Amino acid sequence: MSLSEQQLYAISATERVCSAISLTGTAIIVISFLGSSAFRKPINRLVFYASWGNLMTNIATVISQSGIHMGLNSPLCQFQAFLIQWFMPADALWTFAMACNVYLTFFYKYNSEQLRRLEWKYVLFCYGLPFIPSLAYFFIKTKARGKVYGYAVLWCWVSQTWDWLRIAVFYGPVWFFIALTLAIYIRTGSVIWERRRQLRQLGNLDSMRDTQRPLEPTHTRPTTEIRVTSEITRSQQGSCPTAEELCNPVSPFYNPYSVTIEGGFMSRQSSGLPLKAIKHSHSESWSRRRAMSDTSTAAWAYTKYAMLFFVALIVTWVPSTVNRAYSLAYPNSHNFALNYTMAEDNSNNLNPSRQDASPSPPPPAPVPLTPGPRATVLQKTFNQALLRTLRANSYANFSGCFPTPAKHVPASLESVWRQLNAKLEESARAEFEDIIHERDAIRQLNELDRLMGEARHRRDRGQGQGDVAPHTLTPEELYRARLAPHLQEAQTALNENIESTQNQNVALSQRVQSQRSEIEDLLSSLESVVADLEGAATAATQFSAENNLRKEALQMEEEVKARSDI
Repeated sequence: MSLSEQQLYAISATERVCSAISLTGTAIIVISFLGSSAFRKPINRLVFYASWGNLMTNIATVISQSGIHMGLNSPLCQFQAFLIQWFMPADALWTFAMACNVYLTFFYKYNSEQLRRLEWKYVLFCYGLPFIPSLAYFFIKTKARGKVYGYAVLWCWVSQTWDWLRIAVFYGPVWFFIALTLAIYIRTGSVIWERRRQLRQLGNLDSMRDTQRPLEPTHTRPTTEIRVTSEITRSQQGSCPTAEELCNPVSPFYNPYSVTIEGGFMSRQSSGLPLKAIKHSHSESWSRRRAMSDTSTAAWAYTKYAMLFFVALIVTWVPSTVNRAYSLAYPNSHNFALNYTMAEDNSNNLNPSRQDASPSPPPPAPVPLTPGPRATVLQKTFNQALLRTLRANSYANFSGCFPTPAKHVPASLESVWRQLNAKLEESARAEFEDIIHERDAIRQLNELDRLMGEARHRRDRGQGQGDVAPHTLTPEELYRARLAPHLQEAQTALNENIESTQNQNVALSQRVQSQRSEIEDLLSSLESVVADLEGAATAATQFSAENNLRKEALQMEEEVKARSDI
């Protein structure tokens, strides 16, 4: 069961969107590392080096199926396959390099300078090792299998005829280094857990000693003595590396120290200790524990960064490996969900080739068995009808028929529903293929396409039209032939009038809208003016009432009249 064109388009669009997002993230990493010295730590430097491999991988996945459409022997297709084979497994190698740094830091006390001297070896290892088979594939070609780089469903990569190279040179080495990385992290995690446990025990012993010493009465009694001795140690290399230095180069340097715990039975005379000495001993012990705790915390922080990168790698490679195992178990079937999940991952990995994928160079397929336009439409129609049928049999409808299992065992019912749909799809496609094969539908549809093409060619060249006598035509045919030119002219004129009227209506509508906007603006201005006048009148009335202006005006008028009479 091959993937339909709609499914391939959905996968191609998804992988291009995810690749664009990944390219944006890679650009942020590169800019941050180059623009700020605060990001230039050992773990960030390895991520910076690994980002270039992700950049080239995303360039290959952005190409998507364009390389296939350009041709399997085209430079674009070969370049895409070369990038995928070279840079895609580099993520697993860089994760292994980070794990090696963790291992060297915890077990061999490497400092940041020593780790920096190893980085050129990591670059040569992570990018040089996969480069060898990537370049060698260009020169491998046989008559039976063709070139190594060819068609791989979603992009150009190792072709189906060279399928064993995918396991031997790609998946096998990648999972080998993933297993080594996992072993290193398990070993390191056990050591971190043991050291934290010892540190907590040391803190408890120091606390017990400090709380039992002060103000004890003087008397002689048998006791069991626990003696904790701390000793500052230095590496033979001159400076002892810590993971704190790895994560923060400017942080203060803490020397490691050894702890010896001795126990024994003795009889001694206890006496009270001076309070000053007790405080000094407690402060010194607390300082040592804090230094060791800071070192352990920094080492754990460095390890967490590397482990997060490892988890992302596992999330990326598990769907690809599952899809590969599925293709090996069912070589004639391809799972859309698994292919879509792989396309969604930014480090797009191996995809199984379709059964009908031809090697490079492709052998000529038999013309009668190649689906023509009508056969292609028939297959597309069947796929669409089958998809609608499966959608109609949704889980909601299915669970509605079985309310009791849906309530008590929904997971089991959903599993049954998925198996039923899968079986229905498989049986429907098998019956469809049997019908096509038994009735030789593809060959007959291709023959029909050929006949229709010849008929169109003869019609376009005018062949056969002069052999028909007008008097042999029916009245209806003569009527249509007579009116056809006039009807066409009338239809053309009507279409022009309709278009002109529509344009006028659009212009008139725009003019009405503009006038309506002006009227609304005028009404808004008028309302504001009326509101201002009403406010002024109200203010004047209130002021007149408060200051008795009318009464004063009447008095002044009477005084004027009285003076005029005088």
